Amino acid sequence: MERWEMSPSVVPTRDDLVARLRVRFADVPAENVRRCVDDLWCCCTHLGVRPEERTIERLAASRLTGVVRGGRPPYPGGRPAPVPPGSPATAERPAGARTPIGT
Repeated sequence: MERWEMSPSVVPTRDDLVARLRVRFADVPAENVRRCVDDLWCCCTHLGVRPEERTIERLAASRLTGVVRGGRPPYPGGRPAPVPPGSPATAERPAGARTPIGT
């Protein structure tokens, strides 16, 4: 293990980073923010790159922005819109039929 991986200053730095990101991304659950930071920290150490706070924060912010933007918009009235009869969404697929993406 590298000396900087065992440094006692790493944990407070990581906690401060998580706290700052939790404020910026209040819509994302706190555990997901912590997991994102931990994952990036581990990826850096696995690749042999020193995990610098600014780099980790920038990468985590990018990932979390994608999480926020990728969320489904809420349905109006709390329920999905009805699908008109005869539309492709209501057509039955024969058993074992495959879609273009293989599912």
